[in-house]
Amino acid sequence: MSRVAPIATKRTQVRQILERRIREELHAGDALESERELVNQLGVSRVTVRQAIGDLVDEGMLERTQGKGTFVTGPRVNTRLHLMSFSREMRSRGLEPRTDVLSATAVPADLQVADGLQVDVGEPVVRLERIRLADETPMAHEIGWYPSRIFPGLLDHKLNFVYDLLADRYGVEATRGEQVVWADAADAHRARILGIAKRAPLLVQERVTWSDERVIEFSISWYRADRYRVHSTIRPQNADDSVLV
Repeated sequence: MSRVAPIATKRTQVRQILERRIREELHAGDALESERELVNQLGVSRVTVRQAIGDLVDEGMLERTQGKGTFVTGPRVNTRLHLMSFSREMRSRGLEPRTDVLSATAVPADLQVADGLQVDVGEPVVRLERIRLADETPMAHEIGWYPSRIFPGLLDHKLNFVYDLLADRYGVEATRGEQVVWADAADAHRARILGIAKRAPLLVQERVTWSDERVIEFSISWYRADRYRVHSTIRPQNADDSVLV
């Protein structure tokens, strides 16, 4: 006996309509019609529209911004834990990167920065604050510190692409890094910078970067958790006598 294909629920039908509209008519950052408009267009209940939108939010195709509406999401990046500039990584994934400098100042190293850069407390360093975008979508907020004694006159240069500048102007290339990653929630300041809701999830990365045996950068980056998935390959510490269980 042949089976009759199940009839799609109204919720599924609305989700499919919206998904097709997102893929064929809209672009990243475009606003979706309001729930009231969709109810009138599609002839279904507000509950059904809200459920369908919720499904697409869960799938990462839409995002809700409190007080503003629902928008088509921007790029989502699958990244690995490696030492690569943001711009190069975005280009390698077919995205157009942009870095905006929010501030660049000379400051004395506080205890945290001095420990990260392996310098004395109070030693002059450059503090650089930037926002990273891909296809015009804010992806990360970053603050980095650089020893002034290694990079004299750093503030005299354009600081959008720091690794390229350090290599071209100072002959210093990043050779390795150590980083710690943890989860956090966006405060009001960071939510405003990244264009997300307050308390939205973030991936925080604290990194110390070396050029051979010299520390050249200490940085903290706040990545939008809805834009990043981190991949890593895990192996036994000693492949000869260790077993993963």
